[in-house]
Amino acid sequence: MPIWINYYYKYGGEIVVFCPNCGAENNDTAKFCKNCGNSLSGGNPIKDNYVTTGNAPSAQSNNSNFNNGSNNSNSKSDNKNLIIISLTIIICALLIAGALIMFSSNGNDNDDSELSDSASLNGGLDTVNESVDNAADDSAASTVAQDSSPRIISGSFSTGSSASDKTYCTIYVGSEHAGEKVKISILYSNDGSTLNQGKVVSKTVSSDGYVKVASANALDYYPDEAYITLYDNNGNVLDTQTVYLNENSGKQTFS
Repeated sequence: MPIWINYYYKYGGEIVVFCPNCGAENNDTAKFCKNCGNSLSGGNPIKDNYVTTGNAPSAQSNNSNFNNGSNNSNSKSDNKNLIIISLTIIICALLIAGALIMFSSNGNDNDDSELSDSASLNGGLDTVNESVDNAADDSAASTVAQDSSPRIISGSFSTGSSASDKTYCTIYVGSEHAGEKVKISILYSNDGSTLNQGKVVSKTVSSDGYVKVASANALDYYPDEAYITLYDNNGNVLDTQTVYLNENSGKQTFS
């Protein structure tokens, strides 16, 4: 018999202990039975619970029965869930098996479909190749267009011996550009120091493909370097060239 049954509520709050050996009634503080001397110190969990919460041993027994009922209910719920999961697995297996049979029966049709897909793929590749070829043609056409723009092909510089003489630059851009409008800037320097401002001037290509430009003023020294920039009529740079010169008068050519 469990030890908690030995505690009993009596006479408006007094707790007595029944000896588990002979059943004699004892005070709740007694360590040994007054009748048979049996030890009564088996622990007081139910008594302590009653003293602190006011729940009698009968209430503890009821709570225990309730918990057992809950456990039984949870066990039934677990069994139900297990059955549902098992049925779900079986249904999924049947669906997969049916899908495999369907795919197997349509194998021949898929072969035709694959041939069609292959043809479509080849057609797509042909389209891509055609696009690449068109892009290459456009790039080549763009290169030709750029090559057809005026370029600094060759030219010459000439300066007189007098201190008041200007410096002249003649640039050959090709006779095919005769009559075209261009702009030119020539910056002269001597020993690293600039001799002019290198202003941009508008010119028309002559019938023989030349453009002639004179410095705005006479230069203080003979230039040893000239930096030429050729623009189209809209101010876009077409070509540049640096020409190194001898510091003397006369004509000097470059290419």
